[in-house]
Amino acid sequence: MLLIAIVDDERSDSSALKALVDTYFQQNRQAYMIHVFNGALDFIRSTENHDIVFMDIRMDKLDGLEVARIMRKINTDSVLIFVTHMAQLAIKGYEVDALDFIVKPADQGSINYVLDKAMKRLEGVSNAAFALKTSDGIVSLSTNDIIYVEVFDHNLVYHTTKGNYDIRGRLSDVMKRLDPKRFIMCNRSYVVNLRYVSNINNDFLVVDGTQISISKSHRKEILQHFSNFLGENL
Repeated sequence: MLLIAIVDDERSDSSALKALVDTYFQQNRQAYMIHVFNGALDFIRSTENHDIVFMDIRMDKLDGLEVARIMRKINTDSVLIFVTHMAQLAIKGYEVDALDFIVKPADQGSINYVLDKAMKRLEGVSNAAFALKTSDGIVSLSTNDIIYVEVFDHNLVYHTTKGNYDIRGRLSDVMKRLDPKRFIMCNRSYVVNLRYVSNINNDFLVVDGTQISISKSHRKEILQHFSNFLGENL
């Protein structure tokens, strides 16, 4: 599921933009969720990483460029789209890696165009968006945030750079959502992100200080997989 943020202190503008974005994703049958922030501080305090962010450049307490700079310090992956009444301000968006800008009032054509670009950007990012449905709500991660996933007490525990999350599911389904070049199933209970492996031998590997046993039946394959990963990332 894609997470979309609309950050605009003008409620009428944010409502109009939301309706256009709704239309785009409904027509494309894409699973999505929109969070509307009618204040820059509310967005900054949000703990979720949004896949696409629509940001008004001119806001009262903090301008959109400053908010975007703060966002980029903790999240470099979101596709950023500025919305503005003043097209001349949009050129500054390149300072924060903005994909594009939309001049208010937006119309369906401009929204479709920029979201098509955004979807192509997301599809081309190897560090893909990864949403988890937890008991506390939807958590949006990038795959690089995932350190390892384990089966525990009939649930899945995602160990990530942002904390641990317990959800229902099957490990085999997890592997279907991850890049097989960067993630391996060490045994029937663990999937590991190779970038966090600090040590490996014939019997186990160490990831984030945790020792995880390697399946004997897949030992050769796993060691070769790790060797290939190192070769591609050195």
